[in-house]
Amino acid sequence: MSRQISVKPYRRAFRQPLRTAHGEWATREGFLVRLEQEGRVGYGEVAPLPEFGSETLADAMAFLEQLTIQPEMAVPVNLPCCAFALSAAQIFAERGSLDLLKNGEASSHGASRVPISRQIVPPRDYSVSALLPSGSASLRLAAQKSKAGYCNMKWKIGIDPIAKEISTARSLFDSLPSTVRLRFDANAGLAASELEQWVEFLIPYRERIDFIEQPLACGQEALMSDYMEASGLCIALDESLNGSDRERWLKPNAWAGALVIKAPLMGELSQQADRLAAVAKQVVFSSVFETGIGLENSLRLADSLPQFFRPIGYDTMDAFNDGLNNLQAAPTICTSDRRAYDPDLIWNLI
Repeated sequence: MSRQISVKPYRRAFRQPLRTAHGEWATREGFLVRLEQEGRVGYGEVAPLPEFGSETLADAMAFLEQLTIQPEMAVPVNLPCCAFALSAAQIFAERGSLDLLKNGEASSHGASRVPISRQIVPPRDYSVSALLPSGSASLRLAAQKSKAGYCNMKWKIGIDPIAKEISTARSLFDSLPSTVRLRFDANAGLAASELEQWVEFLIPYRERIDFIEQPLACGQEALMSDYMEASGLCIALDESLNGSDRERWLKPNAWAGALVIKAPLMGELSQQADRLAAVAKQVVFSSVFETGIGLENSLRLADSLPQFFRPIGYDTMDAFNDGLNNLQAAPTICTSDRRAYDPDLIWNLI
């Protein structure tokens, strides 16, 4: 079955640069991939984040340029973003149209015969965790998000001096309803002494905390586990799941806390589905500021995991003003909105 590959690069400017422990992020670059095979079309997205262990933009571009000339090329193992994009495009091209997904019809094939991500499963609704900006600007937006109906919020830490951040965190707890659960994302930017200060501060608020996300650098998982066990606070792995040791932490019982999955960075779609099935209750899907194509392909992976239940980190629709996200920012991503997904519209905007 011969196939044709087309590639379009994109460059998106954030409305406001995103500040994290990795630095300031002002522009998102990547590629959309269109695969056509026997008259059927599928779309994927290559959205590299080298600081999270993926290939670079240049490496992805070099491979994709070759792929348009030799469309049957296999994706090298060191290009996980390309593998995600091509596998998603291939799977949905093989299915033909999206009509079955839009109609919510289940696959007629047995699960034992069809890889999880190739089964046609109904789309689901997903609660969304609000994304708060770093610093004191989070207080105003948190109030707005709470009024809008968000019950889970993520705040970036490890950017300003720790005393200032803890003071802001105290204000967040004081100002938000007790029903709102918070995530604190350090992007591997804390020292152990800083994590100790955060843990000491957060213990009294334990019932209102979803997790602390990757407080320490990759390689310090044992220390993070010790803090988690001693404090009773959940700690999530993120950067650790995209490093050289990621397979270890995705095995059942390897990590007691949450597992933050950035699907576009983690390789071939069917392999991800099979790998995540055993740890689905721990999984938290999180955005890499992808377009609507990468988002929908990630959500279809989530659809294939019936035990997955946590709010997803996709409050990223308003980060850009370019029309490349087909959904609107809301506390819930609804099935009805997902069924209106049209990748051709996104492709044609570039």
